[in-house]
Amino acid sequence: METLISGVIGGAVVFVAGKSDFLRNSLKGVIKMGYSVTDALTTGGGETLESIKDIIAESKSEYDAEQAAKAEAMVKA
Repeated sequence: METLISGVIGGAVVFVAGKSDFLRNSLKGVIKMGYSVTDALTTGGGETLESIKDIIAESKSEYDAEQAAKAEAMVKA
């Protein structure tokens, strides 16, 4: 259903854009902006994702160390 709606909307945009140079240039500008935003999110998102993975790994390491220290303390007690 979503594909059908997307096709109808896409067809309408192409039809309207084909009738007017102004609409065609405006549509191209919007598409270029979409590419620009996608590139920015992909680049920034990759760096953010890497930072989050680092924080998760550090937290896991600290948690494991705390659990090992607790287990050692219980054995000694």
